[in-house]
Amino acid sequence: MKKGQYFSFDAIIASVIFMMALVLLLSYWHSTKVLLDYQASDVAKECIRISSLLFVPPYPENAPCSSIQNLGFAVSWDDRRLREDLLGCADRMSSDDLKKKLSTPYNVSIKVTYPDDNSWFVIGENVPSDTSSMREVVNMRRAATVYNKTDGSTRLAIIDISVYR
Repeated sequence: MKKGQYFSFDAIIASVIFMMALVLLLSYWHSTKVLLDYQASDVAKECIRISSLLFVPPYPENAPCSSIQNLGFAVSWDDRRLREDLLGCADRMSSDDLKKKLSTPYNVSIKVTYPDDNSWFVIGENVPSDTSSMREVVNMRRAATVYNKTDGSTRLAIIDISVYR
């Protein structure tokens, strides 16, 4: 082989390595950009806000279900267990009442699942199965302890929050 053949072979290998590195860099940059855009979304921020809001007590704290102005399920500011009676109260709310009590312009669905017996219920409307007509759907899952104040028992619950428009 001659020197020219070695040089052209090296140039081809170098250009292939350069193109692979460029594709990997652009792919990484695109995925990072998509992740940052997702985190900056108004619906994602609202889902985080609602998720945090559910773990504070309602306002006014000891009011009956019909008088609650701001929805929250916690026992108190110091005890973040969720009250079972407040979950039952919210289960009977319409989706418009839920939006009003959570002070959000977006649609909200909260699914409460008890893993010990696989029972569940949905607060608000179920997220439609065909999400193609929606502009954005953000889901968040939180674990919680549900407190029954009549007998003092507690049980584990999984709270799935969906915010969509």
